[in-house]
Amino acid sequence: MGLIGKLKQGAALLSDHPALAGWFVRNKLRTATLPLERNHMEGVSRFARGVTFRLTNACNLRCKMCRFVESGDVESSISESLPLDAWIDLIDDLAQFHPYITLTGGEPLIYPNIGEIVRRIVKHNMRCTITTNGTLLARCASDLMQAPPDIVVVSVDGPPEVHNEVRGQPGAFERAAEGIAAIHEARKEQGVKNPLLAINCAITSYSYKSVDEMIGIACDLGVDALNFQHQWSITSKMVEEHNRLHGSMHRVSCDELGAADPEPVDLDEMVDVVERIRSGARKTDKLIVTMHPELNEEELRAWYADPHTWVQRRPASCAWINTEISPTGDVEPCYGVICGNVTKEKLSKIWNNRPYRQYRRRLSVSEDFPICVRCCAYFRRD
Repeated sequence: MGLIGKLKQGAALLSDHPALAGWFVRNKLRTATLPLERNHMEGVSRFARGVTFRLTNACNLRCKMCRFVESGDVESSISESLPLDAWIDLIDDLAQFHPYITLTGGEPLIYPNIGEIVRRIVKHNMRCTITTNGTLLARCASDLMQAPPDIVVVSVDGPPEVHNEVRGQPGAFERAAEGIAAIHEARKEQGVKNPLLAINCAITSYSYKSVDEMIGIACDLGVDALNFQHQWSITSKMVEEHNRLHGSMHRVSCDELGAADPEPVDLDEMVDVVERIRSGARKTDKLIVTMHPELNEEELRAWYADPHTWVQRRPASCAWINTEISPTGDVEPCYGVICGNVTKEKLSKIWNNRPYRQYRRRLSVSEDFPICVRCCAYFRRD
């Protein structure tokens, strides 16, 4: 499919989900003014455009590339997560700002009241995405579809045998497929377009040789969009360099972060795989195919040759446009930086409190940290 066809396809998708188009435009306008906030507002910021709720660290899978597996956080108990009323109070506080809310984990569908959380977000007319491994999606589908989120992203890393091996559980692919089918059926029964169904495919050393097959798989599953995500990494070398430069104010721990070096890949084969993905994306008219971050060949080789090599480097914007709430309520804009807790003070007050302003000023001066080099938040600029 040519450029014109892809533009038409994208326009049709947005026409089915007009709220997402408005959100995208508002984010573009916000990012255009970020240099003013970063350079002239002394750490003060307009409110975040995106807030991530990490509902739990617990997970039912043991993915090979996951830092939460490496750190042991996936063994957490759901009892260690905030109770429902705390999340509801947070949502009510955020309603005045209308940020985009992402529900993640661990595995967010393990959280027993996730349907009520989604319904509260939708009640306030805020945008909401759930990112899930999909294995519990079929049993949660009817609850979630009482007030559907805007997007459900299901992580699938390749054909069944590859995905199940990467995810550490037989049948993980098949259960994710059942979950996608359950959402499809519920959308059809209710006559609604939401949620937009997307697959996120991580390109890692464990799966990269077969990830180009995901285009056909995604088409067969009938999802609306497919994103290929280059592997994120946090390594001991990054941590050591970060602590050498910033440890007096912002110290991080290898053990707590689950730092690990990614396994090497064949760079020539990686280039070939990415080209096959791009070729397949041009040919399909059944779904939108994206890649994040979008890398040229030189950048692609640098990305996988050495995770400590900067690619597309520019001043970090995450401290101004996004933040994350941990399962215990900590407001954590970056690894090891806790600016408050939503059980003790409203996020609307924490956002520009003294610790947050100090953190932004440090980031304004340094422009980035060594731990940013392969961090998803660093590349989340819209």
